[in-house]
Amino acid sequence: ASENMQVTVIDERSDKLNKVSSAIDVRSIVGKTYNPNILLEAGADSADLLIAVSENDESNMLACEIAKILFNLPNTIARIREKELLDNKWLDLFSNKGFKVDNIISPENEVASMLARLVAVSGAHDLISFADDNVRLIGLKLDEDCPVLNTPLEQLTELFPDLKTKIVLMERDEKLFIPNKMEQLNANDDIYMIADSKNTKRILSVFGKKLINSRKIIIIGAGIIAINIAKILELNEPDASVTIIENNKEQAEKAAIQLEKANVLFGDAVESDIMNEANIADADIVFSVTNSDEINTLVSVLSKKAGAKNCYALLNEDKYQPVIPYLDIDGIISPRELTVSRVLKYIRKGIVSDVHEIRNGSAEIIEFQVKDGSILIGSELSKSNLPENTYVGAIVRADKVISPNSTTVIELGDKIIMCLLHDAIQKIEELLSEDSHLI
Repeated sequence: ASENMQVTVIDERSDKLNKVSSAIDVRSIVGKTYNPNILLEAGADSADLLIAVSENDESNMLACEIAKILFNLPNTIARIREKELLDNKWLDLFSNKGFKVDNIISPENEVASMLARLVAVSGAHDLISFADDNVRLIGLKLDEDCPVLNTPLEQLTELFPDLKTKIVLMERDEKLFIPNKMEQLNANDDIYMIADSKNTKRILSVFGKKLINSRKIIIIGAGIIAINIAKILELNEPDASVTIIENNKEQAEKAAIQLEKANVLFGDAVESDIMNEANIADADIVFSVTNSDEINTLVSVLSKKAGAKNCYALLNEDKYQPVIPYLDIDGIISPRELTVSRVLKYIRKGIVSDVHEIRNGSAEIIEFQVKDGSILIGSELSKSNLPENTYVGAIVRADKVISPNSTTVIELGDKIIMCLLHDAIQKIEELLSEDSHLI
């Protein structure tokens, strides 16, 4: 809706719809998402896109199927939570032979994959891949003992010329901004860097983050995200000790059956007896990924206080965000942001090839590729007419990562990874849309 699109929201719960429609300019309809009459009332016969992101996989798949069959709706996106449905051996399920779903998003898988990456590279609160993982967005908070505090960014580049990283975004005192080259780093600054993936560990070391050999990992909750994290760790970190704490007996037993190596404890993670049994004080990483934002926040704070080295909390809503900077939590994971990012990727297909939203849409990191005939070819970055409040953080050229400066010339085939504030999003879309050869 904030991008001047006409949006209609369908849900069975009127209280949810009232909350949404009071916050943003959307039309709301109470009903089942797969009901043909409801879809027709919502305008499915003339819509460009259907996004089905309810908690129920079956409803999402059916809504897309009906929209395609009855209304010939051109583009559909379905949220799929069950990992088994996304298995490679069932690829035909969402092909022309199967359900009529054009694009699949799975926030649960996205969250699990990102958290699993953080195990290998501790110290960051965001670690997002771009350009086939040649480039990463690294988000971290600067500690009081960060060795490069009070250093201008221009000098930082001179000190570490081969680091291939750009600080493209900063948050200070709740203000988000793109820094200039004379900006200095302060303690408690939240910074976002676009960097060569191969230098990730060294970058974290430069900013004072201790590289922990994460061998003791505790996961709070045994839902889809927790199980996905544990399965990835069983494969990628075979020497790690993984413990899951779940307060629902049936869910705990199910997790114990699904996982080969993880130790599953039945109990309440906020109780001292369970924390002692799990030995949270010696944990390298604690992931709190229950369905309760309150529990995730509380457990993360208690775990950190007990001695756990890194603690991450899953937050589905925004109500706790204002107090998070004052709590000793290493990272907040937002499935909503990851969902929005994936949806934006498909909405802007043909303009950008990847998108990641930051701070509820206050900023974005986008990736696009320069094709034959582009108006950008041959332009120096300083003369490329890119709008204000944008920052090109990296260029990937023939799988080689370039950390650009103002005189870097854009070439055919370049993959551009850039940061932009919200007020520049539409301007960038207009600029890229002028050239039909840009992806």
